[in-house]
Amino acid sequence: MKKVFITIFLFISLYADSINGWTKLHEAIYKEDMQRIKSLIKNGADVEAASKAGITPLLMAVKMRNLDIVKYLVEHGADVDTEDNNGMTALHYAVGERRVNIISYLLRHDADINAQNKYGITPLHQAAYMGDVKMIDLLIKLGADPNIKNALGMNPCQLAYAKHRFLVAKYMQSFTKGECIVGNDKRGEKRDSK
Repeated sequence: MKKVFITIFLFISLYADSINGWTKLHEAIYKEDMQRIKSLIKNGADVEAASKAGITPLLMAVKMRNLDIVKYLVEHGADVDTEDNNGMTALHYAVGERRVNIISYLLRHDADINAQNKYGITPLHQAAYMGDVKMIDLLIKLGADPNIKNALGMNPCQLAYAKHRFLVAKYMQSFTKGECIVGNDKRGEKRDSK
């Protein structure tokens, strides 16, 4: 009987969700408690368990900007292309956090550099929206496609222009096919980033 109780207790302690759907592994990652993370995974914690928002342990580790935890999770089976409920991948998160070391690591482990979330946003769109020229340059050098369009029909250059990031749009124009045309102005004339 005691053995059954211990087994049930271990199962509950490993897999019990908190109110936001976090598992014990999510909580350990949030606290950046590597010893607890290792113990939980060793005892069978699911590295792909998602919170109510679709946040997996890997996505949380990227959000916490902790490369060591990211590496440990990937080494123990975490999918580098895992998505949250909005289709955001670990690479989207790393770009949002401006973590070049995590971006490089994920790409070395075959993360999809052109992954699109449910709105068609790629990591390059995200960098353009943020106005981060260094990140844009890095992503393009690593193989990001500057011509992919989001759900609104905009490539990253057009998105930068639409968000009034004119210098970024001008910089990106050389990477796109044709001009960085955004649409029509109030007079119905084409406008571009020239």
